[in-house]
Amino acid sequence: MKAAFLVAMALIAAAGNMESQTASYAPKPAPRLYVTQKFGLVMKVPPGLSFCPLPRGWSGDEEGTVLFLEPPSACIAPGESSAVRPIDGFVRSIGLRYHINRSRDDAFDGNIPAPRTSEEFAHQFCPGAFASPDLKLFERPAFICRSEMAGNKVRIVMMAVYDSARNHLILTLLTTPDRLADDTRLLATIGSSITACRSSSGKEKREEAACPKGNWW
Repeated sequence: MKAAFLVAMALIAAAGNMESQTASYAPKPAPRLYVTQKFGLVMKVPPGLSFCPLPRGWSGDEEGTVLFLEPPSACIAPGESSAVRPIDGFVRSIGLRYHINRSRDDAFDGNIPAPRTSEEFAHQFCPGAFASPDLKLFERPAFICRSEMAGNKVRIVMMAVYDSARNHLILTLLTTPDRLADDTRLLATIGSSITACRSSSGKEKREEAACPKGNWW
């Protein structure tokens, strides 16, 4: 009888955890500055954008964030990556994602060495990537890849390696054809605001200015 009671309590607790993970919550206005000391990166955020805050007690990998160009109706608790912010429905967005630049294993091509340049990095994921005359990352023309998606949506991806190719960055715009021109201009503004910085705890002598006070979110 006691065993059956314990099993029942465990099932109730599991159901409660599942409900808390899938419960929706409201978005918030995005802070004006995004700073990651770990990856040495600063991004300035224009006013009027929103984001889905990471829930209290969330634990996972710091990999980036998502800026929504209009507030989603509801946020859904993310999984293991901070760069994925599930929402209810589709909303135009700009996603920031970064990683350590390292070699990777591919099922068909075997081991792929870490790319040494932004062009090499972009072509690993998009053979048709090209340097844009209008979009910049780290004060250089960004390598971009544009694709048409199902549901009358457009995706533009900007890619670059930075910090002497120690890290790489991906900035992704998801939008609709009728808002493409305006949203691309916003993408250009955000992309050009991104700069590399040096963590105050870093011991290496680096040219970048120290990271300002701020947080990743």
